[in-house]
Amino acid sequence: MVGIFVSSLIGNYFFVKPYSDFGDIGLSDVIQFLTFSSVALLATLFIEQLQRTIYARNTVVKIMESRQKIALQRENDRLYFSKKQSQSWAILEEILTDFDEILFLQYGQGNIRLEPLFLELAKSPKHVLVDDEWLALIHPEDTPSLLATLEIGAPKTAQKIPLRFSLDLLETRHSVLVESYAFMNKNLKIVRLTKAQVDA
Repeated sequence: MVGIFVSSLIGNYFFVKPYSDFGDIGLSDVIQFLTFSSVALLATLFIEQLQRTIYARNTVVKIMESRQKIALQRENDRLYFSKKQSQSWAILEEILTDFDEILFLQYGQGNIRLEPLFLELAKSPKHVLVDDEWLALIHPEDTPSLLATLEIGAPKTAQKIPLRFSLDLLETRHSVLVESYAFMNKNLKIVRLTKAQVDA
């Protein structure tokens, strides 16, 4: 309002006869002042309303873009974890499907879980083995190759090796498959009899 009042006075002083003089204030001067003030006020209100509308629209667009980015990030995270979970379930499903042919599992470094088939073939006098007692049941000539295979850290690999047990007087040579997977950021080794030998 102050700007409109000042601009009205300046306009009347410089652009209305007599120039550079206010002269006598008459009815026409009052009408001109009110007209100019009204038009200027309406124009100011209209421009201000447009500016507020543009600002509000830009704010809404920025909010929508940020929400879209958050939604995309969440969707990517969901797809990533879903894919990791599917891979984990695929490995577990494979383990559970052919569980009867598994000799033992190794998860990480040195974490061995023996299965009943291993104890049966090894003719172990104990049902529970601790630490490295299970190594004594492996034939001494086959132990180095088995340990070397377990040390290989490459995921999604499979290697076939022969395996004998030290308490087996017949020294039966079993065909063993050592499978390696990446499971929950660790190496998972599955040592199982080959399918042909299990069927036999």
